[in-house]
Amino acid sequence: MKITRHKRALAVILGLILAVSPCMAGGSGLPFISLAEERAATVHATNLNVRSGAGTSYPSLTKLSYGMSVTVLGEQRGTDGNQWYQIRFTGSSGTQITGYVSAQYIRFPSAVQTDGDFEQYMASQGFPESYKQGLRELHAQYPQWRFTAFQTNLDWNTVIANESVIGRNLVARNNVSSWKSTAEGAYDWNTGTWPGFDGSSWVQASEDIIRYYMDPRNFLNEKYIFQFMKQSYDSSIHTRAGLESMVAGTFLAGGSSGSGSSANGAPGSSGGEGGSAPGTSGGENGSAPGSGTQAGSAPGGSGNGPAGPGAGNASQPPSASDPSSTITPVASVSDHAVDLVTTAYGPGMDTGGSGAPSADNGNPGGSAPASGAVSGSGSYIDMIMNAAAQSGVSPYILASMILQEQGSQGTGRSISGTVSGYQGYYNFFNIESYQSGSMGAVERGLWWASQSGSYGRPWNSVERSILGGALWYGDNYVKKGQDTLYLKKFNVQGSNLYKHQYMTNVLAAAAEGLTLAKISSLKTTALEFSIPVYQNMPDTPCVKPTLDGSPNNKLSGLGVEGFALTPTFNRDTESYDLIVDPSVSSVAVHASAIDSKAVVSGVGSVNLQSGVNDITVSVKAENGSVRSYVIHVVRQSNGPVYSDSAGTGTNGGGSGSGGSTAGGSSGAGPGPGSPGLSGGQTSSPPADSSTESNSGSAPPSSSGSGSAPGSGQGSGSGSGSSGFPAVPGTGTVNGFGSANDSSSLTTPNGNIRPPVGSGSGTSGSGSAGSGGSGGAPAPDPGSANPGNPGSGSGGSGGASNPGSGSANPGGGSFGGYRIVSPGTTAADIASALIAEGAGTRVKVCHSAGGDVSGAVATGHIAYAYSADGSPQAQYEIVVKGDNNGDGKLSMLDVLRARRHILKMETLTGACEKATDVNGNGRIDIMDILMMQKDILGLEKIQ
Repeated sequence: MKITRHKRALAVILGLILAVSPCMAGGSGLPFISLAEERAATVHATNLNVRSGAGTSYPSLTKLSYGMSVTVLGEQRGTDGNQWYQIRFTGSSGTQITGYVSAQYIRFPSAVQTDGDFEQYMASQGFPESYKQGLRELHAQYPQWRFTAFQTNLDWNTVIANESVIGRNLVARNNVSSWKSTAEGAYDWNTGTWPGFDGSSWVQASEDIIRYYMDPRNFLNEKYIFQFMKQSYDSSIHTRAGLESMVAGTFLAGGSSGSGSSANGAPGSSGGEGGSAPGTSGGENGSAPGSGTQAGSAPGGSGNGPAGPGAGNASQPPSASDPSSTITPVASVSDHAVDLVTTAYGPGMDTGGSGAPSADNGNPGGSAPASGAVSGSGSYIDMIMNAAAQSGVSPYILASMILQEQGSQGTGRSISGTVSGYQGYYNFFNIESYQSGSMGAVERGLWWASQSGSYGRPWNSVERSILGGALWYGDNYVKKGQDTLYLKKFNVQGSNLYKHQYMTNVLAAAAEGLTLAKISSLKTTALEFSIPVYQNMPDTPCVKPTLDGSPNNKLSGLGVEGFALTPTFNRDTESYDLIVDPSVSSVAVHASAIDSKAVVSGVGSVNLQSGVNDITVSVKAENGSVRSYVIHVVRQSNGPVYSDSAGTGTNGGGSGSGGSTAGGSSGAGPGPGSPGLSGGQTSSPPADSSTESNSGSAPPSSSGSGSAPGSGQGSGSGSGSSGFPAVPGTGTVNGFGSANDSSSLTTPNGNIRPPVGSGSGTSGSGSAGSGGSGGAPAPDPGSANPGNPGSGSGGSGGASNPGSGSANPGGGSFGGYRIVSPGTTAADIASALIAEGAGTRVKVCHSAGGDVSGAVATGHIAYAYSADGSPQAQYEIVVKGDNNGDGKLSMLDVLRARRHILKMETLTGACEKATDVNGNGRIDIMDILMMQKDILGLEKIQ
C-alpha cells in the first residue's frame, strides 16, 4: 500500500513537470536539449532574426548577417513546429548575446577533405589564416574556381580612416543608427539628426558598417563571392544563356521600345525566417533581390523609394520593419565631391553651377531626339551582349549594374525617356548623375547624356545609352585596374586611392555581387576571383553593427553647484578640474543630457576625500553607448568656497550654445561662454581705440551700459592688419607687411620673423554670443581679428565669442616665448623688453584684448612698438609652472602635469613650456617635484 502511494506521488510530480515543461523550454512543446558539446556554425541567411524564444511568435532581439560565426548551444522544437537552435554570438558592442534562431538557416562547417595542393596554393598566394576556411569550402564545392590574393600592401586601419571621410560612403537614412556616423559634420548633436548627403535620403555611413562591408572575409561564400569576380569579357565564359538566366524575372528579360518601360517578371523566390537579401525589405518572409516594383525619385520628383546617392532611382523599397537590410540604387558615377544637402532641389530650378545646362549650352529643352536616333526596339539581352563585346566588359557585370541602378523592374526615371526637359534621352548606368546646384541627380545625368560628345552621345535611344555607358565604364574603370565590383566601390589600388569610386552606397558591391549568384552556369565555369588582402587586419572578420536608437550621449550642461569648472563646460570636453577649500567636504554635481532619451548617472551630492577626487558623470544613450565626463576635484588651502552666484553650471556650453558663466546667464553664440566681470564693471579697451577702424585691429570692448556683443552678425572688412592693439597716442596701427612696411623683421632674440598680415582679406561675420554687460569678447585664436560684434544684450557677467574673420591674422606669428617666474608683473616685462631694444613702448594684454597691469599669466601677450607706434614684435608669455593660465602655481597645475605624463591629456604650446619647469625639453616627475616644492614654500621656481 505504501509502495502504491509512492508511485502515485511520483506520477503526480512527473505530470506536473510535463505540464510546466513548455514554459521551461521557452514555451515550446518539447523540452530544450543541450548539446553535449558546443558547436561552431555560420549563419546562412542575409538577415537572420535572433529571437528571445524558440518560435516566430517571440520578439526579435537582433538580426545576423550572412556568414556570421555563432556557437550552437542546444536545440528544441519551436512553437511553430520547426527545429530551433539556441546560439551564442558576439554583438557589435563586443558583448556575448544568447538567443534562438531557426535551424534551417544555420550551417555547420562541412567536413572538407584536406587538399594538400590547394593548401599550398593558398599559402603561396599569401592568404591569411582567417581567409582560408571560407576558401576551402568554396574550393571543395566549386573546384574549377580560381582564387587569387590581391595584396593591397595597405594598412587596414589607414584604409578605413580614408574610406570614412565624410561623404565617401553613405547608407540609407532609414537604416539602424549604428550604421550611421556620428563624426563631426555627419551628425547634428543638437537636434539628434543626420544631415543628408547627395540626396536627402542618404547619410554618412558609420566606421563600423564600412569595416563590415570592406572586410572580404565576410563574403567568402557562394552568395557574395561574385563581387570579387574579374570583369573583363570572355566569350567562352560569358554566354547569352548565362545572361538570360541572370536577368530572368527582371525588365532586362524583355524587349525595349526605346522608352525604358519594363517587362513584367516574376518576383524573386521567397525566403523564410532568414529575412531578405540586401536591397529588399526584411521580415519573416524575405525575398530575393529584385522582387516588387517601386519607383524612386531624385529630390523634387515623386516616388516611393529613397533617392540613391546621386541617382534618385530606388531599386527597392525601404522597410520600416527591417531597416538594416535596405539598399537602394547607387550612382554618382563621377569624381564629384558629395554635397551636403541643405535644400530640396527639383527640375526647373536655376542651377547656378558650372557645367550644368543653360539656355545656350545644349539643354534639349524638351525637343525631340536628334535626327538619326536608333529606335532601340531590340531585346535588352542583344544590346548588352553587343555592348560587352565592344567594351570588353562582362555582360553579367553590365546587367548587374543596370539592375542596381534602375531596379529589377526598370522603374528608374533615368531610363523612362519621359523626364521633363529630357524627353527621349536615357542614362542606363546613371553616369554623371549627381545632385548639382539646384539640379536633381536624374536631371544632371540626363543633361550629360543629351550632350554631343564622347561615347556616342547624345544617348537618344536605349541602345546608344547601354553601348555608350559600357564603353565609358570599360575605359574608366575596368581598364584602369578597378576590375571587380569590390574595387569599383572601394578603390584600394592604383595611384588614386580611395577616390574615383563608382558609387557612394557602402552596400553596393555586395548587392551587385548577389545578383550574379543567380547565374547557375557560373557555378560550373572556370572563374577568377581577385580577393583583397590588407596588412594588420583584425584576427576575426568585422561584425555588422546592429544597435539602434539614438546615439546621442552628450551632455548639454555640467556643473558643480556654487563653483566654476575649468575649463568652462563644453559638450565635447570630457575632463574638468575644480579646486575647493579643505573646508568643503562635499559638492553637488548637476548635469543634463541633450537627448531626453539618454540616462545620466553620477550626479547629486558627492563626499570629498583629501587630495584629488575624480567624479565621473556617465551618459547612456538610447542605443546603449556610454560617454563619461570626469571632474577632478582637489581640496587645497585657500581654495574657493561655495558661492551663490555660481549657480549649478548646467545652463549651456558646447558648440552652438554658450557656456554658463559665473554669476550670469549663458551665452547664445558659438563656443562656450567665459566668466565675465561683475555687474556694471567694464574691461578697459586699449588706449585710443576709438580712433581705430573696422579693419580687424584691437577687439572692441563692451560699454558699461549693459550692451554686450549680442546675437547679431559681426561685420567689418579686414585689410591685412596685424592684430596688434593700438599703442597709446598713436591712433590706428598699420599691420606688419602693409604698404608702409613689407620687410621681414628680426625679433630681439635674433629669430627672423616673416611679414604678417600682408594679404588683404575680409573679417568674416559670425554669430556672437548673447553675453552679459561688461563682458569682453573673446578672440578666436588663429583667425583674423573679428569685426564689430552684432548688437544685442544679454545677462550680466557673460562673455561672448564674436564671429571670426577670414583674413590672415596679423598676430598669428610670434617673435617667441617670454619665459618668466611666477609673480612677474606686466611692468617687469615692459622694462625688460625696452631695455633689450625690442621697442620703446610695451603693453601686455590678456587673451580678450584688455590690458594687464599686475602679475602676468601663461598665455598673456606682450606687444612692443617703436616710437612712431609701429609694431615691432610680440611675445607669448610663459609663467613657469602655470599651465592653466591663471597666473598662479597650484595643485591644479600639478594635476595637469600628471595627466600629461600619464597621457590622459596633452599639453602643447605655452602650456607645455610652462610645465617644463626645469627646462630640459620634456615634462617629467622632476618638473612635478619642483612645482610641489614651490607650492609648499620649500623652494621657489626661478
